[in-house]
Amino acid sequence: MYGLKLRYAKSSLLIVASLIAIILAFSYLPHALLAIVGGLGLILAISYALGRNTWKQTRDIGSRPSQAAGARPTGARPAGARPQRGERKSGGRKSGGRKSRAEARASRRVEILHPEETVTLSAEREAAEIEDVFTSLDNQLVGLVPVKKKVEEIASLLLVDRVRHRFGLDAPRPNLHMCFTGDPGTGKTTVALQMADLLFRLGYLEKGHLVHAMRDDLVGEFIGHTAPKTKRTLERAMGGVLFIDEAYYLYRAGDSKDYGQECIDILLQVMENDRDKLVVILAGYKDRMDVFFESNPGMSSRIAHHLDFAPYNLDELVAIGRAMLDRSAYYLSADAEMAFREYLTMRMGQPRFANARSVRNELERTRLRHAFRLAAEPELSRSKDDLMRLEAADILASPLFALAEPVSAIEESARRR
Repeated sequence: MYGLKLRYAKSSLLIVASLIAIILAFSYLPHALLAIVGGLGLILAISYALGRNTWKQTRDIGSRPSQAAGARPTGARPAGARPQRGERKSGGRKSGGRKSRAEARASRRVEILHPEETVTLSAEREAAEIEDVFTSLDNQLVGLVPVKKKVEEIASLLLVDRVRHRFGLDAPRPNLHMCFTGDPGTGKTTVALQMADLLFRLGYLEKGHLVHAMRDDLVGEFIGHTAPKTKRTLERAMGGVLFIDEAYYLYRAGDSKDYGQECIDILLQVMENDRDKLVVILAGYKDRMDVFFESNPGMSSRIAHHLDFAPYNLDELVAIGRAMLDRSAYYLSADAEMAFREYLTMRMGQPRFANARSVRNELERTRLRHAFRLAAEPELSRSKDDLMRLEAADILASPLFALAEPVSAIEESARRR
């Protein structure tokens, strides 16, 4: 306390002396000379302060004792101590000290098991958490048994390779580029999403996201435009899956001014050189994809897995409709389901039928008619079941039934002749 008072007293005396010196100088010295003297004094004061601060820091560093080996530095927490408020846990782990999925995969990759140890594939499936993928496939997609079996085969290959790696039995990374062929609305995009998730969980993709692209996202309209567009899309897809829908439109053989071949050349190079960073899935109608591969044999040789998505039959389409309505808390009455079957039977024979998409579109229109029917009589009391149940009238109001009646009459007249 005494030292503190003494320091303040010295500072006060210095300030008073400085003020007296300035007053006397201002009274007896010319103003020009006073400005020169004052400037020199200010420079000397600043130099003294900076030099004193530097000398003090140098003295502190030189006098700091070196830490003994293994000693904990001042302010560090003991091992196991809880972090203070505002601190972040190091190591990139999640709250609670649990390892992230990426860390867990990394630790398993470097762990080499003894040759006499044993493992079970069921334990590996559980560790990779891939059962969720197959459950999601079954819940989202009706039928498609051959496609689901192919996905299981690919997963089994990667799972066995994963176990082999734990015993030090390394093999080249399998080619995972794919081609999905089938009509619209048969679940190609849904399977591609699940495939990206599956490959990520098994450690074959860094991010596991899916980038959906078409010709306009890859091919430019003038010279020098295609390469930047294609490379930007590829950069977005790195670490995940690039899903190219209607891939046959990339190549137009009859157009001499088309720049699709440049895009294909870039894709071929990336699919070969960066196949450990990216999986490419081409999709489209089967007949058109066959023509595309005939025109581009290099692309065909880089595709390892071909999955054909067959059109849905009537019962599968009805089951898809039930699942869609169930997710929205609606259902079809018995008469409405019969009318829905009749609608699908007629719609399947028309052009531009898109399987599950056509089912979804018609059910959306049915819900509109259901809502309009209820709103037409606003004074009536409605129960919860009334708000959920779709009736046959909501489906039979479709214009498709009105168009079918004249056709039936014409066919009947022709048959009688």
